[in-house]
Amino acid sequence: MAISDYVHALLDLFYPRSCLHCKRNLNDSHELYICGDCNRQIPYVNEFHCMRCGSATGPYSALTAKEGCSVCKGKHFHFDTMTAVAHYDGVMKTLIHKFKYARQKFLFRILNDFVIAHKKLKEIVPDIDVVVPVPLHWFKKIHRGFNQSELLSLGIQRYFSKPMSTNNLCRIKNTESQTHLSKSQRQVNIHNAFFVKYPRSFQGKKILLVDDVLTTGVTASECSKKLKESGARSVHLLVLANAEYNS
Repeated sequence: MAISDYVHALLDLFYPRSCLHCKRNLNDSHELYICGDCNRQIPYVNEFHCMRCGSATGPYSALTAKEGCSVCKGKHFHFDTMTAVAHYDGVMKTLIHKFKYARQKFLFRILNDFVIAHKKLKEIVPDIDVVVPVPLHWFKKIHRGFNQSELLSLGIQRYFSKPMSTNNLCRIKNTESQTHLSKSQRQVNIHNAFFVKYPRSFQGKKILLVDDVLTTGVTASECSKKLKESGARSVHLLVLANAEYNS
């Protein structure tokens, strides 16, 4: 047995590991955070979804990113297309909650793995010029200790060797949490919350905007608006989980 195996055995003895979702004991497993059963239950978004809002569609639906589907038709988003890795439900919801609100920063590794393994991302990223995370206000970032969208972007940047911009798109308004607000309240809350320091660096660029959870799309759309006003050629939104269209 290797020395590392002895170390892990001792750690398991004094600090028993359990699945973060179902609490099953993981001491006899190679899994670190979630058990194999929970891993297989992650609600990934399948290939049949709207490119504009991420809602589920049928296999024979003829949709375009510009027109959208019956769910989002008539709604105005400033991002051009959207890709979600999973639905904000079950195991994924548990992991994101523990990551963001319980400040279990180490979970960004497994969450990054989910993002990197997503088939659609491998089709999108080669055509992207720069990766931009949705920013947190500086006060909220200090309080939480990290920006979850920035950590997800870092994983993409490292894996695909794409430039990443973390300080140009800024959040200048410390808005209250959007969680319990209606869509109209969210729009008022987030209005003029973002600012681009150096617009010229985004001119003509195809941008991958990265966020953790899409709820109504208001925050991502406001960020995209600022990027477009700075001269960005296109904005593709990538989110770890989609909460609005969970059906």
